[in-house]
Amino acid sequence: MRTALLILLLLVLSAPAAAGPKSYSTELAATLDAEEQRLEAERHLQRNPPDLGEARQWLESAAESGSVEAMGAAGWLYEQGLGVEPDPDRAMTYYRQAYEAGDNEYGLRLGWMNLQGHGVEPDRARGEEWFRRVIAERDDSKARLALASVLIADASANVQPDPAPEARDLLARALDDGITGAAYYLARIYMDGLGSVSRDRARAIHYARIGAEGGHPELQNWLAVLHARGEGVPLDLVEAYKWASLAAAGGNPSAERVRQELEPQMDRESLDEARRRALQWLGR
Repeated sequence: MRTALLILLLLVLSAPAAAGPKSYSTELAATLDAEEQRLEAERHLQRNPPDLGEARQWLESAAESGSVEAMGAAGWLYEQGLGVEPDPDRAMTYYRQAYEAGDNEYGLRLGWMNLQGHGVEPDRARGEEWFRRVIAERDDSKARLALASVLIADASANVQPDPAPEARDLLARALDDGITGAAYYLARIYMDGLGSVSRDRARAIHYARIGAEGGHPELQNWLAVLHARGEGVPLDLVEAYKWASLAAAGGNPSAERVRQELEPQMDRESLDEARRRALQWLGR
């Protein structure tokens, strides 16, 4: 519950409370615009403890007045059951309104709720339909990444017709649009092969480097291992140690072991150079 509440607080815009929170009434709400009503909800959320009941009433009123942020926040209250009984259908109604008002993230949220069964019966077709809708209507590459991840799971389960080529194409477009997370999936596809997409080590390394440069810890660690072994890339212990250090800093559980294995093979000058490169990368 505490984690869900923190997420809710991030959904509403942060702004200092100019005055104490006001109790909700339809008469008072009628004198305020949508943003002022949303700010009243925020003031109730900033109380210790937060007054979720008052916040919900202000958010619902703000949503009715057109606040997209309030639509999303009200939906989260109902999805998580914060200050109210969980009501996924009502949550999805608010998310749909937020999407139709222009916030693509809520189209994705609806896709995942349906796909994973968050409070509702899992509905694969409806979840995929939402991802495709956000792509078609908003040209959104986060939706491309989401849909590709679903298609990869299908291809791994040998679903026919083979969805792997579509997943690859969606990921390539998402990467072109700056979604660096797509590089991870492309690297995995080419590393092992998927469906009718053949294994291609050179392409896998190409995408692994893009992902590593983009800050993906697992790909940073994989690149470290490749440089340590000279597999598909030059044998370079300095680069290997640099990437392992960055992967460890990013939380990859295997990277520290890679560093420990490299250290006995390197002299002090090489270690210092590897650390300098890692710090230079972090300071970009």
